[in-house]
Amino acid sequence: MLKRWLAHWITGVLAVAIAVWLAKQIGFKIEWPSMWRMVLFVPTLAIVNGLIGPALRILSLPITCLTFGLFGFVVNALVFWIAGLITGATMNFWSALFGSIVVTLVGGTLSRMLNER
Repeated sequence: MLKRWLAHWITGVLAVAIAVWLAKQIGFKIEWPSMWRMVLFVPTLAIVNGLIGPALRILSLPITCLTFGLFGFVVNALVFWIAGLITGATMNFWSALFGSIVVTLVGGTLSRMLNER
């Protein structure tokens, strides 16, 4: 159990590190004052996503339906941005949107590779 939790945490940190690197290459600004805060971002993101995420998704359900689900990206970016604020990150909405998409794609790919073993 602890081994699996640690593997998912490391996967999340790698996904965030890749998102930060890609964001800098493209010109978006996602920065943390120290590496430890970026490491703490992963469990903070999980907690915010578990506590605030469902409420945001329910409240935004009508507009999400009207936009054929695309507003879900905005909700994910808000959750990413809130978790970033808690851990001291510097980013704007577009950076949070980019970061949330990259973390979802990279984290999902890494988790899938981890589960296949």
